[in-house]
Amino acid sequence: MVSMATVRTSKRPDGTYHYLVQTYRRGGAILTEEEYLGVDVPANLEARKLQIERKVWEKTWFLDFEQIRQGYLARSRLAKSVSEKDSEDFVIEFTYDTNRIEGSTLTFDETRELLEQGVSPPGRPMRDVVETLRHAQLVRRLTEKPEPVDLPHLLAWHKFLFAETKPDIAGRVRDVQVGIRGSRHSPPMPIEVRPMLLELLRWTRRSAPTIHPVERAGTFHFRFENIHPFGDGNGRLGRLAMNLLLRKAGYPMLNIRYPKRRGYYHALERSSVTDDPRRFLLWFFRRYVRDSKLYIPRASSSRNSP
Repeated sequence: MVSMATVRTSKRPDGTYHYLVQTYRRGGAILTEEEYLGVDVPANLEARKLQIERKVWEKTWFLDFEQIRQGYLARSRLAKSVSEKDSEDFVIEFTYDTNRIEGSTLTFDETRELLEQGVSPPGRPMRDVVETLRHAQLVRRLTEKPEPVDLPHLLAWHKFLFAETKPDIAGRVRDVQVGIRGSRHSPPMPIEVRPMLLELLRWTRRSAPTIHPVERAGTFHFRFENIHPFGDGNGRLGRLAMNLLLRKAGYPMLNIRYPKRRGYYHALERSSVTDDPRRFLLWFFRRYVRDSKLYIPRASSSRNSP
């Protein structure tokens, strides 16, 4: 388990001293990373916290991610039929869960029958059926041939997903104010959206050599949802782009499952109210490791998460 860094104050006869401390568990042992701050807490405390937390991440989460990547690449070199089945299973599960999170009425079995057999479930809104088909088509296409995560492609993907069901907003950055149901976070005003989205995309491109791919994908998703650049469909597009960043970097994609949505919402909310992605990232890292155990060797006993 990895926590966030905290400030420890030590009072001595000759003065008061401050330390930045982070504890973490690795291989059954509880370890500590510590850094002296000085007699005064520095103004750049949050930046210092991120630095020490990333040092710990390099000793914990990032080692797990590398195991996952190696296992994923090894599995992808198995028989073509195994790789194709893995890919199609993910398409079906991801399409069901990402749409269900956003209110789709289709069950998992109905989604599977629709995508595998072309059987449209009776009594379901045509909107849900169309958006399910569109999403699966887009994921299959991008899995086979990944495209850049940039503004033209985001607009094109959004238009493809919603051209039939939401033609008035499909492929267009929003020009109206929106809210996020159940959240205290207020997305930026319409005039701010495009500049903020472009800056996020620039950061995503520039950070590729320096930020771990899993951290980069998680940070992108958090920032994208905070901007909420479209009138609707932000969750689905954000999760899709997040997964494309993972895949392009050689990592398995992540399906945020509908039954786990409350933890996902809570992590997004806690980070949103402080505009700090770290709490969401810790949730994201745990979820990624737990859901990628298929790729971690059974002999590995060093775990960050229960």
